[in-house]
Amino acid sequence: MNILEGASRMQRAGRALVIFALATFTLCVVGAGIYALLPSYLHVAEIIGVLIPLVFGAVWFCALAIVLGVLLWIGGWVLEGFFHHTH
Repeated sequence: MNILEGASRMQRAGRALVIFALATFTLCVVGAGIYALLPSYLHVAEIIGVLIPLVFGAVWFCALAIVLGVLLWIGGWVLEGFFHHTH
């Protein structure tokens, strides 16, 4: 595989990972906001016991995916820069 093609794929994969993680984080925030605005008779203790761990797990997953995506994106950018610098 060509170095430029590999760097381009790294950048695309990093970008896709960041976009997916941000979309998931936004979905979690919107879901939490909707749940907070629901009338009190729809607030069920069992739902809270299930949703809270899932939302916190999704937030940590999103943070990790954003960090890894940014590192992959920057790595592809640096690899492309070093290749252009040598040629």
